[in-house]
Amino acid sequence: MDDLDTSDALFPAVNSREWLDVILRHRCKVTKLRPFQLDLGMEVVRGKDVWCVIATGMGKTVLLQAGAIAADARGERGICLIIVPTKVLVEQQAEVAAARGLRALAINEDTVREAALVKRDLWLELTRGDDVRVAIMTPQMVQGRRMQQLLNSAAFVDLVRWVSIDEAGLIDQKNGVFAAPYSRLSSLRVKLNDSTVWVAVTATATTDRAPIMARKLGFRPGGYVDARYSIDRPNLKFIPRFYQHATTGTEHLDLSFIIPPDMQRAEDIISTVVFARTIGPGFSIMDYLDTLIPLHIPNRLQLIKLYNGLMTADYRRNLKRDFPLGTVRVMVVTDTAAYGFDVPNVRRVVTTDLEEDPKEEEQKAGRAGRDGEPAEVISFAPPWVQNLPLGSVPLTKTQLDEEEKRSQLSLIRAWYNPTAFFCSRHALLHYNSEAFPFGAVSPKCCGPIHDPDASKLDLAHVQQWKEYFAQLEEERVSTLERPRADGAFRVLDKPMRESLMHMLDRWSHRMWNEIRPSRELPCSVFFPPFIRDAILDKAYLCTDLSNLKIITKRWEYFDECGACSNF
Repeated sequence: MDDLDTSDALFPAVNSREWLDVILRHRCKVTKLRPFQLDLGMEVVRGKDVWCVIATGMGKTVLLQAGAIAADARGERGICLIIVPTKVLVEQQAEVAAARGLRALAINEDTVREAALVKRDLWLELTRGDDVRVAIMTPQMVQGRRMQQLLNSAAFVDLVRWVSIDEAGLIDQKNGVFAAPYSRLSSLRVKLNDSTVWVAVTATATTDRAPIMARKLGFRPGGYVDARYSIDRPNLKFIPRFYQHATTGTEHLDLSFIIPPDMQRAEDIISTVVFARTIGPGFSIMDYLDTLIPLHIPNRLQLIKLYNGLMTADYRRNLKRDFPLGTVRVMVVTDTAAYGFDVPNVRRVVTTDLEEDPKEEEQKAGRAGRDGEPAEVISFAPPWVQNLPLGSVPLTKTQLDEEEKRSQLSLIRAWYNPTAFFCSRHALLHYNSEAFPFGAVSPKCCGPIHDPDASKLDLAHVQQWKEYFAQLEEERVSTLERPRADGAFRVLDKPMRESLMHMLDRWSHRMWNEIRPSRELPCSVFFPPFIRDAILDKAYLCTDLSNLKIITKRWEYFDECGACSNF
């Protein structure tokens, strides 16, 4: 399918540096390669194993595919196995490989099942053809029954010419789900030919741990190209913050700065990715932020969307298309998006959970500013992470316990407690044994040390929202909470409250099934938890529809569904 004319006598000689430069630029649709892409791509073409540590957003995928692209341009055949941590990344890498002219097979539990429904066998397709095939899969799929059967075939093994491992640093992950599957990848070495070229890339490997990680993956000491580049991202500004307000299941006041109080149009929301630990908190954050968007904003419930592994491939694909277009302003994601999630125009990343492993914080921060333009990373931590004032000594049991917990955090403690001599960026570079380039980094590279004003506007917005909700509550109290003299109406006891909650949940799901515009939208979009809880808290005051409307003041579906006879 390659439309590049290589017959010209002046075209560079096959496998030369000039030839690879032309081929990769043409296939990857770029005007210029980064030096490491061409340098290490040539090593792969020469048949050498490569271990590469480089910052996120630098184009590591080109290196992972370089050997397959070169072989395809030469008209050869072979198989390239690209191993990635998540099924979301499987689909993304397959799309990229296909766009570069390779026959790409995304192999995960979902794609294998969906292919079987239309009588396709992806494993069989991988074994057939006279071209170059790229199979992208997770470590779990590599270790699955079908793949192991293929590896018992000498004919198949001879076709496997490249093994490329993305996010190789996960083999050293602490308390994570990826370390064990990645560790088992070394068993591939004994099943494949010695001529198979191995490539591993990561942005999270310190100088002392990198050789250990490589050895765990089967790289032989002295037998591979060991390439290390700066992990610094000068376009990112790091802003550590401590939670100032209590977090419940429905309130996230510290995150309210994401929605400007004076918002007039969708574009007033900075394009933001919010990391939540799991799907449940992600729903809660989305629900809360949705309530802050003014009712007059068009498509207001489409501006903030969830992104996680439970969403369909079409939903995720459409979301990654809509976000760069600006029709979606905020994505609330799980840790699934920390690895290889590539959306170029993310101007702000917000992490809502304390990461005890610096590598995890690095990965999430790496989703911001992948287009090279300025971006910021706001990282939240609970108050106990904050050091005591200089000269203070922990005295109480609580202070002693908190000091003990802080002592376990090492670098992360320094990240959240920056000083004039050791800012957050400096801490990250120090962790990776990299010198802090004082003269080369903008003096506003971090907040609050180098840019004390970085948080002022955000914190002012939080204060405005705090005052707004306080006023709203005051209005509700003055309007409604006048107890009856005879005491006839009281707060619901626990059994009655639970019974009403179940009734409301059943009603809301039934109504939403009738009116929802898209099956991807959860019921919480229609009937947010804060509306349900308001009704539960003040059910004794719902003596007529006018009172109910006041209690559910910010529920936009009231006129359409609030007066429903089967409410």
